Amino acid sequence: MKRDLFLLYIAGFCGYASSSMVFPIIAPYSIELGANNTVAGIISGGFALVTFLTMVPLGIVADRVGRFKVTLFGMVFFIVAPVLYILSTNYIQLLLARFVHGFGIALFVPALNAIVIDLSPETRKGEALGWIATFTMLGYSAGPLLGGVTADVYGTISVFYFSILVSVIAILLLSPVKYRGVRAERFRMVELNRKVFGAMSTPFLATVGSSAIAIYTIPLYLPEFNIDTSFVGLLVFALFFISAVVRVPAGILSDVVGRFPVILIGLTVQFVGILMFFLNDVPFFVFGTILSGMGMGLANPAGFALISDMVPPDQRGFAMGISSASLQLGVFTGPTVMGLLVDLYSFSFAFLAMATIILLSSIGLIFLIGRSIFDRRG
Repeated sequence: MKRDLFLLYIAGFCGYASSSMVFPIIAPYSIELGANNTVAGIISGGFALVTFLTMVPLGIVADRVGRFKVTLFGMVFFIVAPVLYILSTNYIQLLLARFVHGFGIALFVPALNAIVIDLSPETRKGEALGWIATFTMLGYSAGPLLGGVTADVYGTISVFYFSILVSVIAILLLSPVKYRGVRAERFRMVELNRKVFGAMSTPFLATVGSSAIAIYTIPLYLPEFNIDTSFVGLLVFALFFISAVVRVPAGILSDVVGRFPVILIGLTVQFVGILMFFLNDVPFFVFGTILSGMGMGLANPAGFALISDMVPPDQRGFAMGISSASLQLGVFTGPTVMGLLVDLYSFSFAFLAMATIILLSSIGLIFLIGRSIFDRRG
């Protein structure tokens, strides 16, 4: 079982790396195919919209037809999409190819996470989710670096071939995994009470503030303080890397002391991290970046584990689909809300407002979930 889990972790790393290595080149490639800057942005992020819209229904499909089959099928789409990138002759075709990639991610992610939970000991599921989150986040961070270097040395198209190769490696890693799994005979809707709703909101809250910092604030605000582009890139990488390395300890901690205390600690750390940017000084920016990544890394695996605790084994694909969709919505909402607040008011106001949202949401979770912090399961 340990071997199978390790293979799943490495396959998760490869899957995320193969999908993210196109990030540095997909926008300029779309402009080469006739897109303007706005359309290039839509093409770059178009996959995430499809992923968000389809993760929940595809998680249900995984419960019904078999999680392992759906995981492998998702990786096939990871191969098909780069082939379609290469064959695209205009930006419309490239946009459709991005949708295919997003569909593959929506197949792969919930099913993979559900398999990891299925193969993990009952008392170590938070730790297992921490490990898979660490490996996938590291893959997500390494992908753009690999893609950028490959494009510089061998050209844009070579990145797509490299992506295909890494996806094939992921399939080969999955092939020896021994997994029978649990299938749902029929779909049963999870009872949507306040505790379940609070648990489903957790990945969104764990991600919305940190994504506003990583995707919007660091690239657009920090250059006003004469911070060069290379240091900006380093800070973005640092945020995601720190988020990755704390996820295993966070998962283990959630197994020991309970999911909800770790979630609250993570959201509190994220709250403080966002406030650091209000102080308008470079050392505080660095400290705020570290805390934002740490807060996201603490809260996310505990949030995923909390949702998995609330559903029966045959609905784990659905649960992981909900969790992943909630996370994707946070990634979209954070930068969008930050940009709106900056346009209407200022960066300083936006930092205070975003931090307040995180703080009030944390208080709201206490009332929604309403469990003792000493309960190991929540």
